[in-house]
Amino acid sequence: MRNLLFSTLSIGLGVTAANAGIPVVDGTLDSSYGDQIAFQNTSTNFGDSSDGHAGYANGSELDVASATIAGGSLFLHFGGNLESNYNKLEIFIDGRDGGQNRILGINPDVSLGALQRMGDDGNGNGLTFDAGFEADLYIAIGCGDNGNSDGIIYYVDYAQLRTDGSGIGGYAGSGTTSQDAKGVVTVTPSDGDHGIHVGINNSNAGGVLGGTGPDCGAPDGNVVATGIEIEIPLSLIDWDFDGLPFDNVRMCAFINAGDHGYVSNQVLGGIGGGDNLGDPRDVDFNDIDGAQNLRLGVVASPCVGAVLGACCFANGDCWQGLTATACDDNRGLFGGEDSLCENCDLGGGNDCPTDIDGNGETDVDDLLQLIGNFGNPCV
Repeated sequence: MRNLLFSTLSIGLGVTAANAGIPVVDGTLDSSYGDQIAFQNTSTNFGDSSDGHAGYANGSELDVASATIAGGSLFLHFGGNLESNYNKLEIFIDGRDGGQNRILGINPDVSLGALQRMGDDGNGNGLTFDAGFEADLYIAIGCGDNGNSDGIIYYVDYAQLRTDGSGIGGYAGSGTTSQDAKGVVTVTPSDGDHGIHVGINNSNAGGVLGGTGPDCGAPDGNVVATGIEIEIPLSLIDWDFDGLPFDNVRMCAFINAGDHGYVSNQVLGGIGGGDNLGDPRDVDFNDIDGAQNLRLGVVASPCVGAVLGACCFANGDCWQGLTATACDDNRGLFGGEDSLCENCDLGGGNDCPTDIDGNGETDVDDLLQLIGNFGNPCV
């Protein structure tokens, strides 16, 4: 589903930290981020959220990414949705020398064994990033019902990813998003001992569609302005206080299942169309075309929206506004770009369905053809 819940970046910010170049962590994109650094290129197979509620979401998608450094912190904004069923947004950051290109199995135990579930289980496997990407910091975010029937609570965990697996990590606090009957949204960002702040606004109902085909996270140039926003103190990466330059910061982000054990097809940068990736231990981003990581300061190229049209079915039904992939998945006939249900043509019908050989009459030859094909599957 797509509507007009998109970004008008320079209007209505008021007198806030955003005017001074420091983003406000409330899940809503502001102008201090500048240009987007990535757009999604794959429809979501983890549910296309359509609720429009700032807290609850019935699907997960990562449509667009923005990033900036300000006030001693790295700020990230992911336009999209995080389903309120404790699906996880997994974020890996490469901001210094060293780190892990393949997730080890001996990292800190955070978020109920997240890194152990994604890392090497002793068989030489483990989630593997693009060549040259060596993660130094990990952030996990999940959200669910806040128990007050008006929104969500989200939990944040972090861990250092040192080259030898000797890093530290832990719980980094919780936050809430609620929306009352009048539509008033209240975002209370997470706050914990480590200075990480997260704010979520799940009201997006635009961006990519549901499915597995190619798509665009900013259809018609409309940037999704609400989603998941994170502030990460740079000191969590510069743990030795070396005064790192932070001139080559990269991120890899994806949606994972609640137990960290099933990676979706929502990865930034995108996978170029395709199904969910499955068990993270078996995921090697080097096997996927393109870069599955983002670089701070790079301006994203515009993306091309999905081709939509009518999907016609032999029983006379028709669904409009589907991609060719979604239509094929539902055993329909795709009518082409911008086609309408009124244009459905399944090849006409047969006024005499018992005339199997089409000679204009029902005779013994039709019966013999029926008997000869009896038991064969229809294709």
